[in-house]
Amino acid sequence: MNLLGKDGHGTSDADSLVGATSGVGAVIGIPIGMWIMDRFGRRACLAYASAVGLVGAAGCCAAQNMAMFIAFRFLAGAGAWASLSIAPVYTAELAPPKLRGTFVGLTGVFLMLGQALASYMGLAFYSIRNGSSIQWRGPLGIQMLFPAITLSVLYWLPESPRWCLMHDRMDEARKIVQSLHGDDPDSQQFASAELYQMIAQAEYDRTLDNSWRTCLTKPSYRKRFEICCLYAFISQSTGLLVISAYGSVLYSTLGYGPREQIVFQCGYITVGVVFNILGDVLVDLLGRKRLMLIGLSTVTFWMIIETSMVAAFASPILAHPNTAGIAMAVSALYFYIAFYAPTVDTAAFVYYSEVFPNHLRAKGVSTAICFGALADLIYMQAASTAFANIGWKYFLVFIIIPVIGLIYVAVRFPETNGLPLEEVARLFGDQDHVMVYMEDVNSGPKTDSITTTGNIRMIQDVAE
Repeated sequence: MNLLGKDGHGTSDADSLVGATSGVGAVIGIPIGMWIMDRFGRRACLAYASAVGLVGAAGCCAAQNMAMFIAFRFLAGAGAWASLSIAPVYTAELAPPKLRGTFVGLTGVFLMLGQALASYMGLAFYSIRNGSSIQWRGPLGIQMLFPAITLSVLYWLPESPRWCLMHDRMDEARKIVQSLHGDDPDSQQFASAELYQMIAQAEYDRTLDNSWRTCLTKPSYRKRFEICCLYAFISQSTGLLVISAYGSVLYSTLGYGPREQIVFQCGYITVGVVFNILGDVLVDLLGRKRLMLIGLSTVTFWMIIETSMVAAFASPILAHPNTAGIAMAVSALYFYIAFYAPTVDTAAFVYYSEVFPNHLRAKGVSTAICFGALADLIYMQAASTAFANIGWKYFLVFIIIPVIGLIYVAVRFPETNGLPLEEVARLFGDQDHVMVYMEDVNSGPKTDSITTTGNIRMIQDVAE
């Protein structure tokens, strides 16, 4: 890409060009995905995200110059971030209440697994040392596999029944809910009760305003956007990406070469995968809020350890470095990800998907994830300049903000664990927006609580 001069050092514009390859397509990918989710359905958003990601990956793999590479990286980023925004929405709307945290938590598990695979492929293709462009085109080309798989199985994936009900597709919603619960009589009985609640709620939700003005002016809606967007910012203010990027400096100080540095990075990400799975098990047992509080407190502790080690032994790195201190700094990175993955990361996707009502879920989740993307962009873009001018003090940002966030979560966040999506509204003071409580379903449909009457007969049939 002609980023190196004849002297082997980067050209004057190398840093800015590399920064431009960070896949900032989130700024366009997420809003478009949000609109498609609401207008055409959850499956349509999956198709959009996969198609854009596939084109972006193919263009990056085939890039002939930096301009072409940056353009297609934008598309790849748009597809990737749109995929991340649809995953928790789609999963939450298909999952049963008692296992919703486990199912939605798989978003974090597979996100980390994808990062691990990327690291493994980086290590594998690094071994190709003959100067062939396959060393960098290969890993980029592998990206095409996953959106292609999604597109190939899309035909067999069900639409979200809640989206169907919001668009008056009652028969389709009923078939989907019944198929999701299998043929067991007890499961079908629960399916009927769940569908009854969904229909009653959708009838009401379709009458509600979902404009941005209402989202910002109605107190209960505003609180939902506030807590999710701020938590997205707080979760990325723990310094995850920055300390990961700084890891290579620590590894090199310990005497490890480029290949070994990649191996350490693979190990770091693998720890995240393992502990993300643990978080996926715990999220329904411990609850969302408790995991958030445990996560913010523990990752802040390890960030303090990391900052102390870097300040004492790596700022600057001496000719004869204290290898024990730097080894502790490396260990702190691993402990950090071991606590971040099952708590801060897993709980985030689950919580975003639960707190918004049907008519705002796509908009709310997408906005929260967009805030996280923007926080990542800010911190990563500032990292090189910050390290050059204030060094280890940059890490203080990732201690102060999470401490404030810990207090904020403890005071401001309600627990959503185990509630049907239709009943979460009461946690935000909207009891009158809950048309049917699951505990009341067996006593018969309460038609007087339903504000629209077009499908009351169908609701009664489902309940019976």
